[in-house]
Order: sequence, then C-alpha cells, then structure tokens
Amino acid sequence: MFSLRIAELALPGGDRSRSDLLDWLASSLCLVRRRSDDATGQVAASPLLRLLDDTFLSQPLQGHEALDLADRLAVSPATLHHHLGRLAQARLISSHTHRGEGSRIYFLRTGSLTGAIDLMLGESRTVLGLRLEEGREWMDDISGKHRIEQPDDLPLRIWIQERVPAARSARHGAHTAWLADLGLLGDRPGRSLDDESLAIRLWEHMLAQDGPSSLDELAQSFPKENRSRLQRMLENHRAAGFLQRVPRHDRLAHALWNMMQTQHLRRGDEWLLSRGGLVRQLGEKRAGSLTSRLSKGSLTAEHVSKELGEVPVEDLMLLLNLLGGRLPFGYQWSAESYSGVISIVTDRCERALRRIRRVAELLEATAG
Repeated sequence: MFSLRIAELALPGGDRSRSDLLDWLASSLCLVRRRSDDATGQVAASPLLRLLDDTFLSQPLQGHEALDLADRLAVSPATLHHHLGRLAQARLISSHTHRGEGSRIYFLRTGSLTGAIDLMLGESRTVLGLRLEEGREWMDDISGKHRIEQPDDLPLRIWIQERVPAARSARHGAHTAWLADLGLLGDRPGRSLDDESLAIRLWEHMLAQDGPSSLDELAQSFPKENRSRLQRMLENHRAAGFLQRVPRHDRLAHALWNMMQTQHLRRGDEWLLSRGGLVRQLGEKRAGSLTSRLSKGSLTAEHVSKELGEVPVEDLMLLLNLLGGRLPFGYQWSAESYSGVISIVTDRCERALRRIRRVAELLEATAG
C-alpha cells in the first residue's frame, strides 16, 4: 500500500552536510517521529536512518536479507520489519524473492536514490490527484462567497495514501476514511474515526460556511467542546492546505465599538481623544462625533462602521491596537471553490516534492 506523509520544511542551509541532509529527508517524509521541534540533528542515529544510509545508499545496487540487516543494526526483527515497512510504503525500497531461493532481499528501487524518489513522486502525484477528485462527492458544494482575500502560507503537512477497503468492523463511512487518509484527522485518529466525532462534525460545519468563522463563533456552535481542541483541528486542516486563517476585517467596526465602549467607561472622553488615538487616527471631527454619541449612550457598531467607512484599514488596525483591542481571526476555505482548493493543495505538495527531489540529488552528490 502506498502511504506517504509529507511535512514541508525549508531546505537545509549552511554547509549541508550529509547528516543534515539525511535528517531533513527523514523529517520531510515523516520517517522518524521527533520528540520535540528542537530535535533537529538528532535523528541520524535512528536505526531507520542508519538502515537507509549505511545499507541502501552506500550499496545501492545490492540486495540485503532481513537477518543480516537485523544483525548489522542490532535491532529486533519486529523493529526491523517496522522500519522496512515505512521505507517500502514510501516507495523508497522494494523486496523480491529469487526463484529457487527462499530468502527475501530488500533493495533501493532503481539502484539510486534519485530514481527511487522520482518513482515515489510520480506515484504520489497520481494518488493525490485521485484522492482529491474523490472528495468532490461531498466537497463540490463549498462556497467562498464571503471569504476574505488574504495570503496565508503555512508549511504543508499532509498524507498521501491510496484508497483501501474499510475493515468489516469499521464504524465509519467513506467520508471519514477520506479525511483520515489525508491526515486531516491527525496522526492518530482514534476516536475521530467515528462519523459522529467532533472532527467530523466540525468539518461538516465548515462545509456549510461561505466565509470565515472565528473561534468565538465556532465555540457557540459547539458549546460543549474545548476551544483549544477546536483550534488544533482547524490548524491541522490549515496545514494540509484546505483552510486558511485570516484577520476578520469584517468584524473590525464591531471590535472598535466594543473597545470604545470599554475604554470610555474606564477612562472617559479625554483619554479616548488623546492617548486612545481617536484624534490622531480619525481627526477631530470624526473623533468628536464618536465621543459625543458615547457620552449619550447612543453609539452602535453600525454608527462606527458608517463613520469610519472611508478610513484606511491600516489606520483602523492601529487605532484598535491603541485602544487595547485585538482583531479576531477566522478560518475559511483556502479558495472560492473546491476546484480552487485542489489547485492550492496540489501546488503546495508539488513545492514540497521538488525540495525532496533536490535533497536527493545533494545526498547522491555527497556519497563517498
């Protein structure tokens, strides 16, 4: 079964030593689980990396038996089987049993790392395209009619896994399996592999949205759920390229109105006009009109929106900062239609795959 996990990383800098390149490759293909983000440079001692470097890359044209590999790496057969399986799923290595010989040998595909990577990239592009097209059945109705145009480029993290028939005991449908196969339910889906889980309900909720939804709004839609848990799930979808996080400029007038009310009660008109920045950012006429309505208790968010309609967004953002407020962020689909989402996910995957290909070339150039 083809199963590739991609985590987009910047190309290694500095002298690009062989150990750094191997570390980067292992991290980009999620071959080795890090204990922390500060573990860079510590995965080269992993049995999997030693298996890859000391065996398959140093002897690319030879086949290796599992028993010899286990002795050489001083690992148990179960551990070796796990590592060989990870490399085989990513299509870096393959295995074969010669006729008349009972032992199975493992070898680097095509006899070169770049050749194996090229085969892997070709298959990953095909599988990803098929899986994304498969999602049209339940994703083609999404709309970004009221979305906010704002760039949002987060390092990609996605799975590319071919479709596998569900187990007989499975309690989830094709939609849930599709999300899990793309890594949208997390590294260890667990309870999320249930059609009634929060992850599935949150995804279906976002399918019905045509603009950004803030965490506050989502917390109201899921009152029994923890906000941080909602945010982790949304960030997971964002890392895969399906969602993006944008400032809620459509809520700017309401945020300013709220902070004007709050600071007026705490500090009064004089503070608002001077240290609060109303005169500096809006001019005396607009500032006086707003504070006058505040004093009378008749200022509404609609009044603020109308009064500040011609003021540049940058000035309003600075004013909100001076008032001690913060503009909420919202999550929305990364494009106006599912076809656009497919294009964004595909382009970001292609960028990550090109970097993997480049590092494979550098590794072969450093081979002794």
